[in-house]
Amino acid sequence: MKRISFKIFLFLNCLTYGFIGLYVLINYLFLEDYQISLKKKELATLAKEYNHKNYFSLRETSQQNGIFLRELPLNVLEGENKFKKFHPLKISQEELEERLKNSQEIIETQVGRDNINRIILIKKVDSEKLLIVTASVAPITEVIASTLKFFIYIIIFSIPFNLYVAYKLSMRMGRPIESELLALNDQLKKELEKQKQSEIFRKNFISNVTHELKTPVAIIDGYSEAILDGIISPEEIPSICVNISKEAFNINALVQELLFYSKMESGYIEIKKENISLKKLLENILSRYVVDFRVNTITLNLKLEDIYLESDRKLLGRALNNIIINALAYVDLRKKIDIILNENEIVIKNTSEDLKEENFQEYFKPFSKKKDKKIRKYGGTGLGLSVVSEILRNLSLEYQFYYEEKTGEVIFKILLRGERNEKISGDDLTHK
Repeated sequence: MKRISFKIFLFLNCLTYGFIGLYVLINYLFLEDYQISLKKKELATLAKEYNHKNYFSLRETSQQNGIFLRELPLNVLEGENKFKKFHPLKISQEELEERLKNSQEIIETQVGRDNINRIILIKKVDSEKLLIVTASVAPITEVIASTLKFFIYIIIFSIPFNLYVAYKLSMRMGRPIESELLALNDQLKKELEKQKQSEIFRKNFISNVTHELKTPVAIIDGYSEAILDGIISPEEIPSICVNISKEAFNINALVQELLFYSKMESGYIEIKKENISLKKLLENILSRYVVDFRVNTITLNLKLEDIYLESDRKLLGRALNNIIINALAYVDLRKKIDIILNENEIVIKNTSEDLKEENFQEYFKPFSKKKDKKIRKYGGTGLGLSVVSEILRNLSLEYQFYYEEKTGEVIFKILLRGERNEKISGDDLTHK
C-alpha cells in the first residue's frame, strides 16, 4: 500500500517541474509572436483613428509609446531614390504600388540590422496621401533564455523544499487512501467469504431437501408398487393407505415450511402488527402440549406477567411454538422446563446435557438435526430454529441462545427491550 504514497509523491514532483517546463516552452515558442500580433493590432487601431485634423496630436501621443507616424504625399513613390528614402519596407516600388491597388493597408514585420523586429504599416488615406506607422518590438529570445536559466536555478535550489513538501503531502493524502483501500479489501474478503459460505449453504440445503423428500417419496413409491403388484393383501391395504397418507402429509408440511422459510429469508413476508397479549399467546401454545408434559412427566414452571407487544401474532406464535417444541424434544432426564415472561424478555429454558458453544450456530441452520428423530413426533421438519431466526429478524426482535453451565440449562431469550448478553456472540445468534 506504500506504493500509493510513492506514486502521489512522484505525481506531485512531475506536476510541479512539468508545469515549469511547459511554461518556459510556451514562452519560448509563442510569446514573441504573440507580442508582435498585439503590436500589429495597436498599429491598425491607431491607423483607423487617424485623420488629417488629429494627425499632429496623434503623432505626439503615439511617439510616447514608441510608435511613429508619418504622413506623406502619394507621389513620394515616384522615383526609386525617393521611394527608398521615405519607405522602410524591403520591397520594390512596383510591388508596393501593386499591393496598394488591391488593399488600402499593408502591414509587415521585418528584422533590421540590429536584429530588432520592426512592424511597418502603410495605409493609403486618399488619392493624395499615405500614412506610414512604424514601431519596434524588442527581441525577447534572449530574455526567455535568461528566464530559463533563472528557472533552472530556482529548480535546483528549490529541489529539497519541493521534495519535502511533496513527501508530506503524499503521506497525508496517501494514508487515508491506503486505510480506505485496506478497509475495502477486508470488506471484499468478508463478502467473498460470505458468498463462499452462502454457496456451500445452498448446496447443502439442496442436498438436505433432496434427502428429506427422498425418504417419504421412496416409502410411498414402495407401498404403491406393492399394492399394484398384489404383494399386499386386501386386508392390509387400509393400514398401508394410512401410512401413505402420513408420508404425503409430511412431504406437504416440508414443502410448506420450505416456502415459508424462503419467503422469510427473502423478506417477502407480510407483517401484520397488532397489540398482542404475550401471556395469552404462550398459554394457548402450551395448551397444545399438555398431554406431552403429563405423559413424559416434565415439570413446567411458569412465571408469566401480563405483557403486551405490538407485533405479528401468527409469526411470533410460530416462533414461540418452535422454541417450545425444541425444549420438549431435547429436555434431559431431569425433565424441567421454565418459561418466564416479563417486560424485558421472554425466556424459555430446559435442562439439557452439556452443549459445546462452538456448535451453537449449527442449530440455526436448516436440517441441522435431520438425523435426530426426537423432533419428528411434534411435526418438526428440521427447519425449526432456522425459521425462528428468520421470523425474529423480520419482526426486528433480538434473541439470545446459550448454554448455562452452572444450571445445566439451554436458554433461549427473546429480548423485548433490546438488551444484550455478553454470553452470545456471532451474527447468527443475535439479530436486530
